[in-house]
Amino acid sequence: MESSTRASEPTDGQRRPFRDGLGFFGRFLRNPMTVGAVLPSSRYLSRALVGRLELAPGELVVEYGPGTGPATAAVREALPKGSQYLGIELDLRFHRMLTERFPTLAFHHGSAADLRAILEQRGLPKPARILSGLPFASLPPAIQDGVIDGIVWALRGTDGDFRTFQYVHAYGLRAARRFRAMMQERFSGFERIGPIVRNVPPAFVLRYWGAK
Repeated sequence: MESSTRASEPTDGQRRPFRDGLGFFGRFLRNPMTVGAVLPSSRYLSRALVGRLELAPGELVVEYGPGTGPATAAVREALPKGSQYLGIELDLRFHRMLTERFPTLAFHHGSAADLRAILEQRGLPKPARILSGLPFASLPPAIQDGVIDGIVWALRGTDGDFRTFQYVHAYGLRAARRFRAMMQERFSGFERIGPIVRNVPPAFVLRYWGAK
């Protein structure tokens, strides 16, 4: 009977989404303006966000706000050999969790608004891809502006792109509309994917390229 009970217990891989969800929910309750979501992104949203990275050897992909790492796991699977990854996470607890969960990847504890200084400090090139899990609809305008300025600086004059997502229920909020209007002014290309309904809550993936 004992061995049968053990065989039916979930594996560590099966328990991780549940544990991550509890941790994410706790951080949301303590600081909803910076976490911006109740649950981590599903693997369906993460895969839609990451897509095909198509990086050359030595090129860099940067992830803003990786949180507990659902999109990071998708990046690790898709990361071409010889390319580089850097995650920028403001929450110290999430940063520690990420460094333990992904020991082969690099993470920086700090703000995405400081992208230029972070890259210079680490001796890294401008990224070819930037992925974001930041809650833009919850960020104050000044923070939005700083992050967008860094994205445009990094991608201007390149074939690189920026990818983020917005929840369907928040798509019409003033801050969300402000973010999209600013991005449309500063990028020539735009694509909306979704909604990704197999996520709680459903979300659109937004992709921008051609930084002006």
